[in-house]
Amino acid sequence: MISSKHRFTLDMQVKHSQIAIPVTVGDTGKVFLINLSDGGVPYKIPDGSLAMLTIHRPTGTHLQAFCPIESDSTIVYDFMQNENTAVVEGIHDCELTLYGHVSGSVVSTAWFTMVV
Repeated sequence: MISSKHRFTLDMQVKHSQIAIPVTVGDTGKVFLINLSDGGVPYKIPDGSLAMLTIHRPTGTHLQAFCPIESDSTIVYDFMQNENTAVVEGIHDCELTLYGHVSGSVVSTAWFTMVV
């Protein structure tokens, strides 16, 4: 297994996929390090916020996982935490939702694509 980290920024104002990341079927060595921006300006995620990644597979099924948020506002998704991330070949639409620290309401959703 080859380990690799993919660092990218998603803008909260863009309403479509912003990046396509190639992934190999069965890969468990990838880590996504995701930062958010708001209109191109780096966004500081408030303490206590939650981030959830939903991966919509081409089979019609989906995978959901809460992602830790590092102190510098980096959202982390580690394939080792869920070895089922890349089990299906095809285009996977990924939806990263940020929930507010006070009300739990949706602050923003940003999208990217995995090509497995």
